[in-house]
Amino acid sequence: MFTLLLSLLLSTGVPAPEIPTDDAATPLITRSVIDDEDLELTVANLERQKTLVLMTDLKTDEVLFTKRVINHNGYSVRLALGELPEGRYVISVKTGDVVRQQIIMKTENGILCSAWK
Repeated sequence: MFTLLLSLLLSTGVPAPEIPTDDAATPLITRSVIDDEDLELTVANLERQKTLVLMTDLKTDEVLFTKRVINHNGYSVRLALGELPEGRYVISVKTGDVVRQQIIMKTENGILCSAWK
């Protein structure tokens, strides 16, 4: 009986569902770790697309770090947050129309990171 059902299903000619494809690479933030007062950021799955990594002070809009990653599948950087004053900062990773961001808050009690959005 199972064989008959399987044969009927296979012979119906129903096309397989299409898998949506996106031409733009979606940066995958694989790791963001605080070590002492440093932030270790690793970005992967860039598919050799031009990618911009930024760190901006949210109070002043001053760009504190910029790196253009070109023709690589991944990138890693260690940012020294100990030298920064207390405040809120945003890490942005931009590839094409895709932007991923993480908020960093530095206080007298330490450094906190939001989830990646």
